[in-house]
Amino acid sequence: MPERYGAVNEKFPEAKHLECRMDVNKLLEDGKTDELSLDDIVDAIDKFYSDRKNLVILIVYAYCYSIKNFAGVSKEELNSYREKLLVFSRE
Repeated sequence: MPERYGAVNEKFPEAKHLECRMDVNKLLEDGKTDELSLDDIVDAIDKFYSDRKNLVILIVYAYCYSIKNFAGVSKEELNSYREKLLVFSRE
């Protein structure tokens, strides 16, 4: 995962605020990573992309959206994050 972030951040340094490392760390600290399977993450990403508006968003950010959701980020924060992703993806 860090390599992908590095590649995206190198090409788009303005995207640094879109990463989800803190949310991954929260899941690790809370011990929730044992509860998550790869299938859970894939299902969450599939659900994210089921909204056609999200198809312009890079998969690394669909992953981050899903991780934020698993970490317990509020619906309002998730909606705000998604809007930031859409703006970034259209630029």
